[in-house]
Amino acid sequence: MTTPPATTTIDLRRALKPRDAWWTVLVVDPVAVPILSVLVRIPWVTPILLTLSGACLGLGGVAAFFTGHLLLGAVLFEARFVLDCLDGKLARVLGISSPRGALIDLAADVVLISASILALGWHLAGGSDGGGPIPIGLSGGTAFVGMVLYWLILYDIDRPQLRVGTAAPRSQTATRTATVDEWLRRHRLERLPRTIEVETLLLFLAPLTGNETILRVSFYLTLAYFAIASVNLMARLIRTSPKSGP
Repeated sequence: MTTPPATTTIDLRRALKPRDAWWTVLVVDPVAVPILSVLVRIPWVTPILLTLSGACLGLGGVAAFFTGHLLLGAVLFEARFVLDCLDGKLARVLGISSPRGALIDLAADVVLISASILALGWHLAGGSDGGGPIPIGLSGGTAFVGMVLYWLILYDIDRPQLRVGTAAPRSQTATRTATVDEWLRRHRLERLPRTIEVETLLLFLAPLTGNETILRVSFYLTLAYFAIASVNLMARLIRTSPKSGP
């Protein structure tokens, strides 16, 4: 019996980006790639199915954070992220990436991640009777994160030359820095941690501890990161915008 070509010509290396977030490369990929090797042989499993399945898990995570079930929310958030990685990997392996699929994936990320942060902020502010009263700035900060996260993710995906911490090295960059960057490149790692690491800290690792202080500190660190990253990204957008004539 001849093995179908679809099971013999698939190169799983196509699933991996040349460079990716540290959390994705070091933690998620070792789990996702073996799963991918199974999914790629199931005809009815499609990237959009994985995207929608991840969205369902994400909605469950939002509800869990909103009601103060932090451990469940953390697990659902990370399961959603694994599926979010798998849908893109499957599309690249099968060669069926499409603008529509990318848009759906982006929309799911923007809505679910922002909603998760807002839901966790609501809990920390005492909205779910879990965190008690804390400075009102934290509640306002959740709205800030929700707004800036949209265009941070949008440009992070669609404008790679503007990624925070991934600008091309300048000519005066020290040799040591270039050597470190080359090492990171060989291991598929971005030059600096990105939004994925920050989101993972706040929405997965910190809730797993069950420690309210760690959660609050993580939340404020997230606000600080997005504030700095937003200013940096806006500055890059201004610098790279076409200059109008006189």
